[in-house]
Amino acid sequence: MAKKNIEFKELGLEERKLLLSAYDYDVDEEGYIISPTGERIASEELPLKFLKVDSAMLIVGSLDVRDSSPTVISKFIRERIETSNDASTI
Repeated sequence: MAKKNIEFKELGLEERKLLLSAYDYDVDEEGYIISPTGERIASEELPLKFLKVDSAMLIVGSLDVRDSSPTVISKFIRERIETSNDASTI
């Protein structure tokens, strides 16, 4: 089975806002990402911190919005690899 590469692309601020709005998310005046239910999105890593558009990453395929800290990116890569390995053993 061929290995899939994980590819990261940097989007500009306006591109991020446009992508978020296509999925009913919004960005408030302070730059915080607002969910379709109208609430700020909390960081998984620091639940008392809310995600800002300039420091968040968007997960392709699910529009999962996460903090773009090295810890969160590392966790995402590990989960992706584990999921790929689990799928290949079935």
